[in-house]
Amino acid sequence: MEHKINHYIKSHMMTMMIVVLTGFLVLFLGEFMLYRKIMYINKIVSEGFMQMKEATKPGLVPSIVIKK
Repeated sequence: MEHKINHYIKSHMMTMMIVVLTGFLVLFLGEFMLYRKIMYINKIVSEGFMQMKEATKPGLVPSIVIKK
């Protein structure tokens, strides 16, 4: 009887360890994918701000007319 209990506890602990490690692996992969998507969105937003900045940059207005 004691041997069966020890075997049950060992197999149960191994199963729980596999479940916990798999859960952490899934969480890690999810965080990594979210990090990549956030970096991609930040890059797009940064490029958009740069384009807006260049579009609103005042051009040179010639105030002096050169006559020959």
